[in-house]
Amino acid sequence: MEYQERVSYLEALMFMATIDEKVEENELEHFNRVAAMYGISSDEIESIKEIVLKKEKTVEEILSPIKSRQTKLALIYELLALCYTDGSYNFAEKNGMTNVCNILNIEISKLRDLENIIEESIQLQKKINTILEREE
Repeated sequence: MEYQERVSYLEALMFMATIDEKVEENELEHFNRVAAMYGISSDEIESIKEIVLKKEKTVEEILSPIKSRQTKLALIYELLALCYTDGSYNFAEKNGMTNVCNILNIEISKLRDLENIIEESIQLQKKINTILEREE
C-alpha cells in the first residue's frame, strides 16, 4: 500500500472512531496499533488525529486516495473491527459504514457479510471463554 493510502486508511479509522462524537480508549488503541503496523511516526499520528478531529477534511476527501478494491475491502473490515472494539455497533457507526461503502463503491451486501462474520466471531469468542471458564 502506498504511503498516501496508508495515511488515508488511518484518517478513515480516526473518522469512524469519532463518528459517535466520542473516541473510546479501546478505539484509540486500535488506531495506534494499525498506525504502528503501517510504520507511521508518532508525529504523523498526532497530525492525522488533529486533521480528523478538527474536521479539516470531508470523508470523501479522506477516502479519495484509496483506489485498490482490495484495500477498500480491507478498510471496510478494519473500520468494522474498530466499531466493535467497544462492544457495540451503534446507529451512527452503522450509518457511517453505509456512507463509507457508498463513497468507495463497495456493495452494501459486502458490508452485511462482514457484519455477520464479525458478529459470529464475537459469539464464538464468548463460547470459547465459557468453555475455558474465563471472565468476559
